[in-house]
Amino acid sequence: MVEEDYKFDAFDDGSHKFVGEVQLQKLKDQVKNFSGQLSEIEEALNDTVSEVWDFNNDPIKLNLEPYEQTNLLELTKTDNKLYNKLMLTFGSLCQECKHLKTIAQSKFYPVFMMFASLSDPGEGEAQEQIGKMLPVFMDLINFVNRVYSVVQNIVCQLSSLYSTNQKLYGNFKSVHLSTVYEHLGELFVVLITLDEIIIQNTLFNQAWAMYKRMTRTMRQEPESYHLDEDKLLQFEKLLLSIEGQLFEGFLFRNCIEQEFDFPGVIEVRQNALFQQEFFLNVKVLFGRFEAKITDWYDTYSPTHCVALYALFACQYAIFKKAPEKKFFKSLWSLSKQVPVVPLCGNVHWFITDFLQRLTPMMVKTLGSTPNVVAERKEYLKQLDRSFGDNVQSLYLQASAWMVKIESNLSTRVELKDILRLRGALVLQGLSLAQQISNLCKSFILLHTHLRAPLRPMDVFAMRNCLEMIKAIQATFHRRSLTMGESLVYVLQQLSYSLQRLLLPIKTKLTAGKKYNEAKLDALAAITLALNVLNGPATADRRLLLKLSLHVIYQLDFLKESEVEEMRTHVRRIERICELENLLHEACDCTFLFWNRELIPVFLTQFFNSPPQVHRFQYVCHAISDIIPLFEKCVHTEPTAYAEEYKKQILMWIKEKIMEPLSVEIENDLRYHIHSQYNYNQRNPFKDGLRDLSRFIKLRPVRLFDQLVDFKAFVGHYLDQTFYNLTTVAMHDGQTYGEMRSLAQEKYGLDLTEVHLPGSTLEQGLDVLVIMRNINVFVSRYNYNLNNQIFIEVNADSKYLSTINIRHIANSICTHGTGIMNTTVNYTYRFLKQKFVIFSQFLFDDHIKARLYKDIRYYREAKDSLDNKYPYDRADKFNREIKKLGVTDNGMSYLDQFRILITHIGNAMGYIRMIRSGGMLYTSNAIKFVPVLCVDT
Repeated sequence: MVEEDYKFDAFDDGSHKFVGEVQLQKLKDQVKNFSGQLSEIEEALNDTVSEVWDFNNDPIKLNLEPYEQTNLLELTKTDNKLYNKLMLTFGSLCQECKHLKTIAQSKFYPVFMMFASLSDPGEGEAQEQIGKMLPVFMDLINFVNRVYSVVQNIVCQLSSLYSTNQKLYGNFKSVHLSTVYEHLGELFVVLITLDEIIIQNTLFNQAWAMYKRMTRTMRQEPESYHLDEDKLLQFEKLLLSIEGQLFEGFLFRNCIEQEFDFPGVIEVRQNALFQQEFFLNVKVLFGRFEAKITDWYDTYSPTHCVALYALFACQYAIFKKAPEKKFFKSLWSLSKQVPVVPLCGNVHWFITDFLQRLTPMMVKTLGSTPNVVAERKEYLKQLDRSFGDNVQSLYLQASAWMVKIESNLSTRVELKDILRLRGALVLQGLSLAQQISNLCKSFILLHTHLRAPLRPMDVFAMRNCLEMIKAIQATFHRRSLTMGESLVYVLQQLSYSLQRLLLPIKTKLTAGKKYNEAKLDALAAITLALNVLNGPATADRRLLLKLSLHVIYQLDFLKESEVEEMRTHVRRIERICELENLLHEACDCTFLFWNRELIPVFLTQFFNSPPQVHRFQYVCHAISDIIPLFEKCVHTEPTAYAEEYKKQILMWIKEKIMEPLSVEIENDLRYHIHSQYNYNQRNPFKDGLRDLSRFIKLRPVRLFDQLVDFKAFVGHYLDQTFYNLTTVAMHDGQTYGEMRSLAQEKYGLDLTEVHLPGSTLEQGLDVLVIMRNINVFVSRYNYNLNNQIFIEVNADSKYLSTINIRHIANSICTHGTGIMNTTVNYTYRFLKQKFVIFSQFLFDDHIKARLYKDIRYYREAKDSLDNKYPYDRADKFNREIKKLGVTDNGMSYLDQFRILITHIGNAMGYIRMIRSGGMLYTSNAIKFVPVLCVDT
């Protein structure tokens, strides 16, 4: 029978669990530490190491614009086919206007703006650059012709609609398609902007004149250039055609003065109904603009003003009929409130110059010619007085807005309240960016145009404007994820609000039993509006919505408040959907490139105000806005052009901040180390104190494709300076070591040790030299008994000589061991002489009598004195010795005797060092003697 193995009773004392918990806690600590290390590595290797959000280099971008794969043809589906055709026609034309505007902004504006923007091209270089741009000129001609065709089509379509021959006119005579006129005005703005860019670029016009002069020279001697004379003549005619069509500032004028009439098909100039409708829309747009003139930058961009006046000029050019004198006076007087309009970059536009150029006859109706320049100067004076206060007010508003938008708004109970507030905050931020941008651009453009000087306080306020613009843009970018989640619901909420307004109108229209054509068109418009609201707010849906609402606005039973409420909702939807484009336009600081003389002043302000250095990143981002335009240069190599600009900016940063900062920190360290000498005492109440550590604590800022790191630059400067100065004067090595430690303590700078030797490598004084001048040696050096080293008492130079055992060993190695006996004997003879003097002093009657007297006193009273010689007796003895006489240096006989004893001690210490040096030499030499093992 097999016995079962004995088993212990199961018993758990908790030890296994305890050990497991301990190991688990260790694992958790290890994971936590490792994750912290990974975070530090990630932060160190992260490309975006600063708080500047570089929008051009972001690997991933969140596009907030609504999108769907559909088109106008699919969206325009109602039972009213004629109405569908009308919406498709004007919707397609408005789309084409948007498309042409995008092409001009991306392809043609940068090419002409950036021509010779960095330097003036000389002879030869200018012709070469113009030659590279000839293909762009041909593309621009085709583009302008396409714009002319679209403008002609829009005008003819509108004239055809508002005509007695059109059966739709009875239904649309009360409908005002303001959206079509707005898009037509935007297309006019494109032509006006191209005109102004080319006219205001004087270097381009000079280069073009040099290129024409070159072609004329070549035509006179075509054989010298191996060219065909006929082809050269054709080329010269082509250049004249290009100049006449593009470069004389007549792009817009030629557009509005082109032929719009097609005899037998459509008559535009003689269409009185269309003339009234055109002028009515201009007055309506002007009325809206004038009503919002106090915050025109809020609802309207600066180009809306240009579009309004372009439409007026077009109406005047087509119908050749003067408008009301009162209305034209209102148009002219608006220039006092909007004296300058920034178009793009440094290109500007003036209302008065535009009206004088295109409507000279109407200007004469004003009576005496107004002094435009005086009015602009007066406006600039008022702007100068209020500019600082306006910037401060906007700064407070922007700060409050940033605090609000960074909150999570979780305290709101209702979700609709949260969405409404988030939508309002988004629109408020966009409004602030537009206000600040237009204020800053207008201010600098007026000063540039009128050549008015800028005050230092105004330059500081301008820098604040740039910082606020980029701070708002960075806030939007940082909160893009939250906005992407919220704005979709905000748009749905606005769409729902519009639907709630439209559904009662549809109910009223369908309630009646009689339907006329106007009622059917309104019903089709409401149906189309409701259909497009049931989907994402894409550009096509928004366009159809606005066109349809124009038809709905003409209903008699609608109140003005209801119409205005609908317009407000549509405007909010439009601004939220185009948030990225509007924000990019408002936060674009490319104008700073053409006013880059201000950049060194901004940098100097940062250096003089360390508490504001955290804003440096925003100015860097504003400086970098011009880089995308460099990439579109045609006249020269874009990369080289951009590198020249980058080099200039980095040089300014180095000269205005980095180098002065390094010198200031070095001087501060020196003053601190040498504070005991009272060098350059600074009064903090008079000179002020600057916390330079703020520059060092600032994280690296990305500028272009580089990092601006103040800490690294200052650290390298101090390392280089301390090393170079230590090599020149090694006795100052300890001072620079202390400065290095102070830099770590005060500024957090981790400087590199110089790793230079702390002493020299020379042989020291030779034994023979010391032996021959033993009397001088014992008087100039003091002996350290413990370390066996002689140290010079004093010297004229900044360093003291020392003699140690190694120096003696080097001399013995040089002269041999025989010198040791000679040196010792010579030193003994010297000691013999000193001991003679020593004996003479002690056996002198005056000294001997006083010594015996003190000995007798001590022996008699040693018990009462506790075997201690009293201090007063010693002091008395010293005074009695001084009565015997003193030398010219004020030394008594006792002082000279003390020096004699020191000399004797130095000589005996020298003999001891000779012995130790000999032993060191022997120990160093004996290691070369092999160890012989002898068997016993």
